[in-house]
Amino acid sequence: MTAPQCRHEQDIVNAVVFGHWPDGVDASLESHASHCDVCRELVEVAGLMRVDREALQTEVNVPSAGQVWWRAAIRARLEASHQAARPLSWLFGVSVACAAGLAIAVVEILWSQMRQAVPGDPVSWTTMLGFGEAGRLLPRLADLTPLTATGAFILLGAAACLLLAPLALYFALSDE
Repeated sequence: MTAPQCRHEQDIVNAVVFGHWPDGVDASLESHASHCDVCRELVEVAGLMRVDREALQTEVNVPSAGQVWWRAAIRARLEASHQAARPLSWLFGVSVACAAGLAIAVVEILWSQMRQAVPGDPVSWTTMLGFGEAGRLLPRLADLTPLTATGAFILLGAAACLLLAPLALYFALSDE
């Protein structure tokens, strides 16, 4: 089933869309629209659509071309700076992981030197250093001797670096 058509339909659509209806058209077209069902319905629907379009045009605030260009340029610069900073972020993450490994190695070396310099129970030298009762929580140096002899502290430090490196990379590469 096809919709009924009228030969004046396009003329009425043009008049309504361009705002010439009903004042800017000849009287014969206006009298035709009042008698023809297709054209009368077209005038009503097209008139409502024109009112809606005018209302939307007053509400919409379209930025100027210069403003759109400026925002695009700012965004392009920001994305380029993020792209350029990405290798530096990786380098920062790797350097933090290396620094953590170096710190663990230094602690292991100092622990070995302290074990040789201060023999005896850890409670005696921790109280001497001012740690008080916290010395009882530390392992005895005699218990740690097999670990330092086999290099387990270095192994522990390497394991800590392997565990901390992804965490350091995450913090280095996160955008926030």
